[in-house]
Amino acid sequence: MTSSVKKVGVALLFLAASVQLAGCNQGAAETTEVDYKETAKSTIEKAMDNQPESSYWFPEDLLAWSFADDPDASFNTSVVSLAERVAKDSLPQMNDTQHAETKVVALSIMNSSTSGNSPRGINTFDANVFSYWQYIDQLVYWGGSSGEGIIVPPSPDVTDAAHKNGVPVLGTVFFPQTAHGGKLEWLDTFLEKDDQGNFPIVDKLIEVAEAYGFDGWFFNQETDTVVTSFDEAADGRATEEASAEGGLNETHAKAMQELIAQFKEQAQDSLDIMWYDSMTTDGKMDWQNALTDENKDYLVNADMEPLSDSMFLNFWWTTDRLADQELLKASNEKAKEIGYDPYNLLAGIDVQENGYSTPVRWDLFTDDQGIPYTSLGLYVPSWTYTSSSTPDDFQAKEHAFWVNTAGDPRESQLPEGTEWPGISTYALEQTAITSLPFVTNFNLGNGYNYFIDGEKVSSRNWNNRSLQDILPTYRWVFDHEENNQLAVSVNYADAYNGGNALKLRGQMTEGATSQMALYHMQVQLEAATKITTTAKATDQTNLSVVLTFEDGSQEIVAGDQEVGTDWTTVTYDVKEFAEQTLTDIGLAISSKATNDVYEMSVGQLTIGDHESSQMGVDDLQVEDVLFDEEEGNYAGVRFTWEATTEDVSFYELYQINEDDSRSFLGATPSENFYLNALDRQNTDTTSFAVLPVDQYGNRGALSETVEITWPDNQVPKASFTASKTLAAPGETISFANTSCSNTDEVSWTFEGGNIETSSDENPQVTFDQAGTYTVTLIAKNDSGETPIEMTDLITIREDAPKELTLLSEGVDVSASSFVNDAEAPEFAVDGDTSTKWCATGNGPHELTIDLGALQIVSEVHIAHAEAGGESPDMNSRAYTILVSEDGKDFEAVSRTLTNEAADTNNTFAAKEVRYVKLSIDKPTQGADSAARIYEVQVFGMEK
Repeated sequence: MTSSVKKVGVALLFLAASVQLAGCNQGAAETTEVDYKETAKSTIEKAMDNQPESSYWFPEDLLAWSFADDPDASFNTSVVSLAERVAKDSLPQMNDTQHAETKVVALSIMNSSTSGNSPRGINTFDANVFSYWQYIDQLVYWGGSSGEGIIVPPSPDVTDAAHKNGVPVLGTVFFPQTAHGGKLEWLDTFLEKDDQGNFPIVDKLIEVAEAYGFDGWFFNQETDTVVTSFDEAADGRATEEASAEGGLNETHAKAMQELIAQFKEQAQDSLDIMWYDSMTTDGKMDWQNALTDENKDYLVNADMEPLSDSMFLNFWWTTDRLADQELLKASNEKAKEIGYDPYNLLAGIDVQENGYSTPVRWDLFTDDQGIPYTSLGLYVPSWTYTSSSTPDDFQAKEHAFWVNTAGDPRESQLPEGTEWPGISTYALEQTAITSLPFVTNFNLGNGYNYFIDGEKVSSRNWNNRSLQDILPTYRWVFDHEENNQLAVSVNYADAYNGGNALKLRGQMTEGATSQMALYHMQVQLEAATKITTTAKATDQTNLSVVLTFEDGSQEIVAGDQEVGTDWTTVTYDVKEFAEQTLTDIGLAISSKATNDVYEMSVGQLTIGDHESSQMGVDDLQVEDVLFDEEEGNYAGVRFTWEATTEDVSFYELYQINEDDSRSFLGATPSENFYLNALDRQNTDTTSFAVLPVDQYGNRGALSETVEITWPDNQVPKASFTASKTLAAPGETISFANTSCSNTDEVSWTFEGGNIETSSDENPQVTFDQAGTYTVTLIAKNDSGETPIEMTDLITIREDAPKELTLLSEGVDVSASSFVNDAEAPEFAVDGDTSTKWCATGNGPHELTIDLGALQIVSEVHIAHAEAGGESPDMNSRAYTILVSEDGKDFEAVSRTLTNEAADTNNTFAAKEVRYVKLSIDKPTQGADSAARIYEVQVFGMEK
């Protein structure tokens, strides 16, 4: 099993700022109508340098970590407690093949990288907004890499969304194979004991889980595999062909079992451990693909006392090569033999590459009656997200993967051959709706817009999975009269509250009814309970609710008005059902016109007493603010505050404009918020306030404001580049103005050039006489001007070649570190962009090239990660080029702060040097600390 990750986010540098607190919250809720000024789309979506970041560690880093000393820790805390689900044995079966004891666990890539993740999203739409929680019993937040960190807690937005649906979330402890950069010393550090025989790492694992509010850890120990293959002569399992000297052994295995026991004892069974079938009891990498005597010691000790709560079985049980061993059947029998629940074993299925096209031997998963031998473990079902080209494509793949291709869980049936049956074939639809109030706006947790009570208040892209609502239990179950036919999709263009609504579209016949199942629940109605729906439709529509009660009776309750073409809130009188337990709610839809292109959007469903209380916010503060260094037109702002009451569902953050109108900036259930890349909008100060909102959407008192003061950016900053700096007489050199965007005009001066001055953006100049020459650029606007003078930048020599000489290929090279021999420093100068130098750990990462003798050097070309086929997010962001005559005293000749390109060409004044050093202090566009350089080419001329 390997971790599939990439990097996200681009950091901007900062200028100093001042922050002013305008006052404290006064209390009562507002009653006047609010004037919203619609927030425009962001002109930049990349993360700024002060973005709080979801945590990740190497073992030594976690051992040194403390919540109090981590400035991002409070942003990484989940604020949603794990909801209680309805007991499985009382759930209805939607089809005959569902099995109550069968569990489903998803090992899912919820963020595309280990590093660089904002805890609760930023101003981008792009996010894996998984919502089919009803089909899973546990989520493993899959992550970790040798370049970033191997101990990865879930980001809090994922935990918040999962907990609303009653799904526990596990973080990942991932020890990679050596081929993927794994190091045995990480495992040794993890398993170290103190003088009392305790594992210090256990305390930290528990501390993190309790502080961040998630539910345990998934352990994947695969370090020390060198080569694996199927052993045809043995039993077909993968075995280790070679092992590094002094590598993994039985001592590691016994220590790991002892660590798990200590973790469970200290956590007092409040936190789970899931073990991955990789390391055997005697410390070998030997994937069993089953529960066997070789791995059972991670589940129970010698006295048959429990250790790990579950085990994820490796994937090869489903291959033809192993079919005759019936490994899952054998696992079931072995589990019963050792007193372990076989449904705490998870039959691993790797769907990362092919999703629901993955061929699976389902006949090995169940007996001849269709009853599973074990539970299901799905590796990277987030394929539905990563393989999709559009949001609609994502939702369609989700539906086919989790329900079935028929789009109705009632149609599920046991598969024929290796076809994908849909998870609803085996797993019951679960629900965590066990108390009132229940309110849903059908939000997925992202949007292209944001709406409040049907009014569009922002067109700024956003994602925050903490705002995801509980989506319908049943997707999608319709019973139609006559020729009615409706399909359901997500409405991203229009919503009632948040970013999404349900869109029903299809054919409706006048007076014919379509019934749609929505939610399973177990809640008691009271005399004060009201049910409301909010919807809009192309034609006048009667929208009733269909209620099913614990005794099996069903009632259809008509609303107090029809749904029209504008958002309409329909209320249903359910007083007569007080003290009854409601188990299901759905809709009965009847259009008053026949229409082949009928549409209805459903924006909200509420069940509760609809009462509101006073809510307020105290002590709103700007914890930190950074501005982009180049122009001071964007700000990243961290806010914190305190609630004055406990009944707040979430908070809205606003920019308060000079005319007292409000511009919506974001929402969150936590008492902090990160605002990324706020546009300046031609102002010197910007004011902010926070508003508490309860579950029904009632709004409390607006907080007092805080302000940020923007830096003075009226005078432009000058900068430029030159295509080359070492040339022969008469050669053309191109110059490019790279001054900041508020530059209105430029003025160039070229000492010794065929033109002495120019006002062009990108002039071309020739120098006819040998010598060294200075270039000056002045950037100007109405507020002033800034010059930049590059002394002796241009060197003109009679003997300069038209094409500069590549001086570095195949020369001696060294580095501050490298991952392994296959990614060593020499691969950065071998002339091949299919090989690379890769360095991990804390930077800066340095590569030093020895040219062998003094040479005249004037430019360095670098092939970054994207040039080698990796993600552009892995391109080196900030680096310095230094040169030296003796290899001891280095002079910086070029500094790059904000690179995004795959290939870069850094030119500088020609120098006689022997050594050229590349020093990378920000290796990627996000927080990944691994440098990936596919080639460094030093150009100039031989001395």
